[in-house]
Amino acid sequence: MADRLRALRDALAARPGEPVPFDALIAEVWPDGPPMHPRAALRTLVSRLRGTEQVVTEPAGYRLVPRPPAPCQLPADLPDFVGRREEIARLELIDAPVRAITGLPGVGKTVLAVREAHRLRERFPDGQLYVNLRGFSTGPPMTAEQALARFVKALGGGPDDDYRELLRHRRVLVVLDNATAGVVAPLLPATPGCAALVTSRQDLPQFAQVRLGVLTDQEARELLKGMRVDGDTGELVELCGRLPLALRIAGANLAGRHLQDYVEELREHRLDALEIEGDTTAVRATFDLSYRELSPRARRTFDFLGAVPGQDIPRGLAGPAADELVAANLVQRNDDRYQLHDLLRLYAHRRATADDRRAVFDWYLRHADGAEAQLKAGFTRLLPPVPDPVAFTGHDEAVAWFEAERPNLVALAEDRPDAALVAALRTYLLLTGQYADLRTIARAALDRGETGQRAAAMRVCLAYLDWRFGEHRTAIEHGERAIAEYRAAGARPQEASALNILAGIYHDVGELGPAREHLAAAIEIYEADGLRPQLVGGLANLGLVELELGRLSSAEDVLRRSVRLARESDDWQHLANGLNNLGVVLAARHRYAEGEQAFHESLDLAREHGLRPVEMSARVEYAELLLAAGRPREAREQAGRALELAGGDDLLTEVDACLVLAEVNRSVAEYDEVLRRAVDAEFRIIEVRALAGKAALVQDEALYDKAIERAESAGLRYRADLVRELKRTSGSRPRSGAW
Repeated sequence: MADRLRALRDALAARPGEPVPFDALIAEVWPDGPPMHPRAALRTLVSRLRGTEQVVTEPAGYRLVPRPPAPCQLPADLPDFVGRREEIARLELIDAPVRAITGLPGVGKTVLAVREAHRLRERFPDGQLYVNLRGFSTGPPMTAEQALARFVKALGGGPDDDYRELLRHRRVLVVLDNATAGVVAPLLPATPGCAALVTSRQDLPQFAQVRLGVLTDQEARELLKGMRVDGDTGELVELCGRLPLALRIAGANLAGRHLQDYVEELREHRLDALEIEGDTTAVRATFDLSYRELSPRARRTFDFLGAVPGQDIPRGLAGPAADELVAANLVQRNDDRYQLHDLLRLYAHRRATADDRRAVFDWYLRHADGAEAQLKAGFTRLLPPVPDPVAFTGHDEAVAWFEAERPNLVALAEDRPDAALVAALRTYLLLTGQYADLRTIARAALDRGETGQRAAAMRVCLAYLDWRFGEHRTAIEHGERAIAEYRAAGARPQEASALNILAGIYHDVGELGPAREHLAAAIEIYEADGLRPQLVGGLANLGLVELELGRLSSAEDVLRRSVRLARESDDWQHLANGLNNLGVVLAARHRYAEGEQAFHESLDLAREHGLRPVEMSARVEYAELLLAAGRPREAREQAGRALELAGGDDLLTEVDACLVLAEVNRSVAEYDEVLRRAVDAEFRIIEVRALAGKAALVQDEALYDKAIERAESAGLRYRADLVRELKRTSGSRPRSGAW
């Protein structure tokens, strides 16, 4: 049986994601000749295989759903781990899917959990997930939704996949570090083959837990000995409360000092204990003593680092005195960045002054503004440059800086909402498709009470982002108010930017008259003011409006002009977008080979330059061309990749890609789900296409008529004509790139 199961799995795995015919499987499993009832025997084997693999029954055979590579997110194990034999033994005795490790801050919960997780790795071959939930941190805690999104992505899922469903048929270990009681439940696996380790400062009586105490005297002495602290360390161990973190700091402070002198000094300050959750320990005294040992410059640096809102600090911000902090074991260095333990970060945060926080904000604002100026995006800057921006050498250096600092920048913009900082981050976050972060910080800045052009800048951001998230009415409101505010201020380039964005929104809801009017107004400003990059983008958008109005020849002419201007300017961002739109029009004109060439060039540029939004759009539109050209397998691949890239941050791309998959799969249920989402979000063009596709599938004339009515009421002549052709040919897909 084992050999036959292995042969069956190998035969299915040889064609992952494709149905393997029944007869071919029988020949592979029984090479010496089939059994008496081969189909029944094959069904029995498949039933056994489904205990560990996901096998789908297709009309023509069985299909193995490929597993993504097993994720391993565990942090590195500490090489100088000491003790905890009793606690490890107690963990091993627990016969429950969830084990919790609880205890005081700094007592070593994470270290023990990581050690235990590494020990258990072989029992969970399908992966080990890890997340620091930041339940006790100076920064905002991670929500269950954020953690679930990370886990789903690590498991190879998309934005609509269910976490627990992805864990079915898998053996995965989940480590939830630094958790609060309220956030744990949604993150726990529900599959018998999975397990979870949870660490928390809170008591978790609902789980089988090991309460971690301080080290024993012997373990504490071993830890100090490993740090080369010689002599009688008994009193030092007691003064440090046998807390691992305090012992490590004391050991670092003893470098080059006499043990008894240090102990005497520590004894005098022991009453300044750190108070946490009603507990008094020796940690604060240890921190204070370490702090007093620093040079004045290093002390100022330590206080300053407490004002940084993120989890780590760049070397350029920390300054040269940070190396003294590393030597004192107050800060850890990782390549060119520094990190503080959560307790030390809290300690530093309380020491930071208002001047420190202002200096950190100014440092990031000047760098972000200078970096944005070097990004080759062709976007209009929403606000004037800040005083003394930092100079970057070019696009690549600016992108690298944004990538390294993004978590800190977003945390800072959340902690201290400011329109200038959001405006400086806008281009990078849009280019890389990080819509959710930009939406959050733009809302926070607007809610803070920004006025004038600063408010208009935030409304431009929110108009675009609410559009992508399917909230068209609020998007239109933001866009119209931004136009009025910029117009009143005489800020013509910014007004044109708002006009261009609003045109895109009107296009998607099927209001083509306002879309064309807004684009014409934007293009007039671009041409009059010599804003060539913005003109290229406006022309690319105008081409799509012309297409929907049924003016295919005009649409192609406009887009070829956009592409030509982008090539002449070496503007690869707008070139990638223009080629994508040109591919759509060429597909609509039945010129599939030319359209495919345009999509390939657009995708190459998008991947080369990290243009995630362009890549998402191009993959969906290319999938439509492939479907029209009779290549459904390739269409499914492109649409699936677009869904992965969207990652829950772009509803428009998600719904569009799901429509392609509904067309490929010929699924009424999938069409219905797309229709529901399209109607809710007012994606009129997608709604018309979904109605037409479902009508063709179920041969329902009323659905055809409804699709035509919805298209004509919005002036979508091109779509209405396509539906009529589809109805006339009784459901044969029209030769077009989209419908």
